[in-house]
Amino acid sequence: MKHAPNVPQCALAFARLFEEAGVPAGAYTNLFCSVEQVGGLIDDFRVRGVALTGSDRAGISVGERAGRNLKKVILELGSSDPALILPGAPLDYAAEQVVMGRTFNSGQGCVNIKRVIVVGKDRGEQMLVNLKERFAAIKVGDPTDEATNIGPVVSERALETLVKQIDAATAAGAQVVFGGKRVDRPGFFLEPTILTNITPDNPLFNQEAFGPVLSFYIVNSEEEAIKLANATKFGLGSYVFDADIKHAQEVAAQIDTGMVYINTCFMDAPETPFGGVKNSGFGRELSELGIGEFLNHKLIKVSEIA
Repeated sequence: MKHAPNVPQCALAFARLFEEAGVPAGAYTNLFCSVEQVGGLIDDFRVRGVALTGSDRAGISVGERAGRNLKKVILELGSSDPALILPGAPLDYAAEQVVMGRTFNSGQGCVNIKRVIVVGKDRGEQMLVNLKERFAAIKVGDPTDEATNIGPVVSERALETLVKQIDAATAAGAQVVFGGKRVDRPGFFLEPTILTNITPDNPLFNQEAFGPVLSFYIVNSEEEAIKLANATKFGLGSYVFDADIKHAQEVAAQIDTGMVYINTCFMDAPETPFGGVKNSGFGRELSELGIGEFLNHKLIKVSEIA
């Protein structure tokens, strides 16, 4: 396992957990190595499969190298996860879930809600007011303080990227209806942010904002909502909110993502498969399907001697 270079202590903690659990020595190994050294590992014939969680740029590089070496590869990459608020969805409940789904872990999650798409102008306006009130109640601060709702993003570079995305979006016509600025305190803190009026030619329309930045859309019909949900190069997770579960399932079947969550913001578990489609990658992690990605099925056929 090669972790991201900015989390070596997390890598060591994983190793301690394996050791404390009694896993045989060598079953789990941390690789503290450079990108160039990782390339050498992928080239090594003894390595028969590669799994990556990262950006689509990293996925292209790793996938290409694994392909040249005829090795299995699983890629879990970027996302722009939409939440569809259908006409039958209770708005207060949906708003509560959206806030949790967008701000969990300071908005830095593969399947955090990134976009909200509300069907109906009146309901959309109500939902926006609801979300703004809830965002205003969020406390940004010290993550060790139990009263804090949002801590810092992972690095200064990550914060600068988010601020640049917001500035570029507003320069292209988007409107910041809440937040949008760096918090005036030491550390890498961003105000929880909501943007509207994001047109297809806006750069944010096709980007992943990996932090507490929510894109908000209002559409006139369910068909428009599905079309907008699918109008992205990404396809990791998505969300559907509706009191009619059967109908929500019918809508979920039309969304081009690897996972759809109905009436909840998170339901991941070790026994459920995790992965996406399109530029969000391919293959599955977790569950029996995740293990199966690295299994080679072998046929032994026996014929009786006459």
